Amino acid sequence: EDRIKLKRLASASASMQRSLCHVTLWALLGWSVRAEQDLDLILYGADGCVGHFAASHLARQSGLRWAIAGRTEAHLRELVDELAKEGGNSSKPEVIVAALDGKVDPKTWVTRAKAVISAAGPFSAHGGELVVRACAESGVNYADTSDEFYWQRRMVDGYDAVAQKSGAKVVLATGFCVLAGDLGSQLALGGLGAAHGSDEASLDAWLETYNGGLSAGVLNTMHAMQNASYPKEWNTDPYVLAPKADVALRVDTEVEGMRYPSYVSGEGLIVSNIFGPYDARLLRRTFTQLGQKVHLRVGASSGMYPRWTAFLAEHPGSWSQLAKCPSPTLYKDGAWAYRFKASRNRRSHTVLLSGSGDPGYRFTALGLAETGLCLAGKTPGCLKDGSHGGVYTTMSTMDAAGFLNRLKSVDLIKAETWSSEDEAEIVV
Repeated sequence: EDRIKLKRLASASASMQRSLCHVTLWALLGWSVRAEQDLDLILYGADGCVGHFAASHLARQSGLRWAIAGRTEAHLRELVDELAKEGGNSSKPEVIVAALDGKVDPKTWVTRAKAVISAAGPFSAHGGELVVRACAESGVNYADTSDEFYWQRRMVDGYDAVAQKSGAKVVLATGFCVLAGDLGSQLALGGLGAAHGSDEASLDAWLETYNGGLSAGVLNTMHAMQNASYPKEWNTDPYVLAPKADVALRVDTEVEGMRYPSYVSGEGLIVSNIFGPYDARLLRRTFTQLGQKVHLRVGASSGMYPRWTAFLAEHPGSWSQLAKCPSPTLYKDGAWAYRFKASRNRRSHTVLLSGSGDPGYRFTALGLAETGLCLAGKTPGCLKDGSHGGVYTTMSTMDAAGFLNRLKSVDLIKAETWSSEDEAEIVV
């Protein structure tokens, strides 16, 4: 019996030595050392509010092999129990406890999945770069709900080339309203047809309705941005997230593309969009990555803020819930509408995107989840043909029409379109 035990021990020791030799060889050659990909998707930050909603959506998918991850095991176990009660087709995710404190390399768990998505913002304050680095170096697709443009710039500078080499698609900012803005912009520009030579298009993105709350993540991000350290010229650079853009594509000189308030013929009074600067910087990364020469203006209709105020007044307690998870009523009764008008050579194409439910929570959560499903290979036709690794926005690596159809199918979005011959515009 002792001989049998010794034989087994020797065999196990030899196997371990061979594994270590393989790992060492791969490391010396500069190759990524990857675990078996036994999961389709990992959702990090699942124990937060947006993470909860995203997890609930993922649990309803068919045949999804996935895990929820975060810092606190007790919170994650509570979520698992909630998902089990909801009884979705994939309502039993694995639990991964992982604090992004630099003590354990996230590669130990991200390499198990085809894609990792994160709702754990502010990303500049909560170790978000550790997950981006692990995914970019390991060839694992990634998406998040980040808003901090200075953090996003550092991810572009630090990991675009790394992700290109590994094949990882690192997708920044999949929440509302960057995802809606990116999608609507590309649908509107696509309606104009292909550009010829140096033809420049104009794109107006007007937020018409935003009936919902402001998440704690957004407010915490605003606070983080006030205390962040970065080159101050980044504040006023319209192409801060496209540092390598061809100079011929750099047609804008202002981040939001215009001053406020402004009267625009056919539109009326246009005011600042609270999310406008976040949208504009990322949309220009999309334009330049796709080789599009676009003059962009972002703003909001003058009636958007009064309608938002009235909506909150009609929902008792909503003001006190602005930085908390919304009540079921607020979550259900919310709504949004975002209009995009692309123009070139006196021809225009307009796209109106809209949806029900609190946009800051429902759209953000489901948008993140659906981006993750796409990157994990669970949604046919959602990626651009021949898309390679790199740091992207959603629409610089995803197919706008294919992804729109998917979002329609899960009742997240509606779309209306129309085209016309443009008249001369007056801006005051």
